[in-house]
Amino acid sequence: MSIEKLVINENIKKAVRPVHGGDVWRYSRTIIDFSANVNPLGPSKKVLEAIAEAASEVTSYPSSGKELYHALAERHGVRPECVVLGNGSSELIKAFCEVFLSRGDTAIIPQPTFSEYEYFSALYGARIREVLIPPVGNADINSLRDVKAVFLCNPNNPTGGSTPLKGIESLAEEAERAGCVLLVDEAYVEFSELKSASQLVETFKNLVILRSMTKFYSIPGLRFGYAITSQEVARYLKKVLPPWNVNTIAMRAALAALEDEEFIRRSRWYLAGEKEHLFAELSRMPALRVYPSEANFFLINIRKTGMSSKEMKARLAEKGFLIRDCSSFRHLGEEHIRICVRRREDNQRLLSAMEELLNG
Repeated sequence: MSIEKLVINENIKKAVRPVHGGDVWRYSRTIIDFSANVNPLGPSKKVLEAIAEAASEVTSYPSSGKELYHALAERHGVRPECVVLGNGSSELIKAFCEVFLSRGDTAIIPQPTFSEYEYFSALYGARIREVLIPPVGNADINSLRDVKAVFLCNPNNPTGGSTPLKGIESLAEEAERAGCVLLVDEAYVEFSELKSASQLVETFKNLVILRSMTKFYSIPGLRFGYAITSQEVARYLKKVLPPWNVNTIAMRAALAALEDEEFIRRSRWYLAGEKEHLFAELSRMPALRVYPSEANFFLINIRKTGMSSKEMKARLAEKGFLIRDCSSFRHLGEEHIRICVRRREDNQRLLSAMEELLNG
């Protein structure tokens, strides 16, 4: 029997899973991970305590999450009905595409950006319209005619570029006139000085804001993200999500993270200083072109080094450092890498290793 003949969705047959960073588990020895854009200070003590306490609750199904819904709603100034919980923001991207996209629809995706937008859009049959953004282009989203959905990562991964709140508001207005939905992914907004667009969701029913708690709060292994959107959209997103999609430990950890204001202040202060330091030191290396970033990572053009991104990743891995080879991002080719901000001692070690590699 041919299983392939039983597959209904033809798009699944040609789908190829995107590549991501954070593959530190592939390496057999100790390696410092600069590929995953995660807060190096976390998780906080309160989060770890909440995780330990929640362990006794795993013999029961997860609760409805009412307390977490209200905490997130209060944080963003919306009603609890405007909040959707997800097993990581990637689950919510999939749910968004399942609700709004089907065969023949058009989705606009600025490139280069997070690969899951294109992957799930194509999985549900949508056609992709690319808009090339710096450093590979300078195009704007100038027409939403016949467009069903627009994706915007803000700050953008992997470039670190951003769109101010006023720009998002204008885009949401244009999307409303055109009859399409706008998804703004704010996975890295806590690392920036940007204002969240979540304050716009009760004005624009077609706006979906995604947030990830895995990055800033340093709990990627727990997989927790959420969406802030209109009540109408929230209802549809919840319909396509599986029951108990967020586990008990993740919910307890998320609630504790939101309550730890001291950890939030300390992380912002520390990472702002380390980001400035790392950018300055990397920029002093003549063979590197380091792009300014609103997030906790830097996209770097390494063309002048004479190495490909794959080669540089392999050679730095030999020295005990894991960076992100950006060749899997559209239009970046093999001349870009991405490095995240870590603690001062780790940053200094990487800088020394890169100088040795480039001057060797």
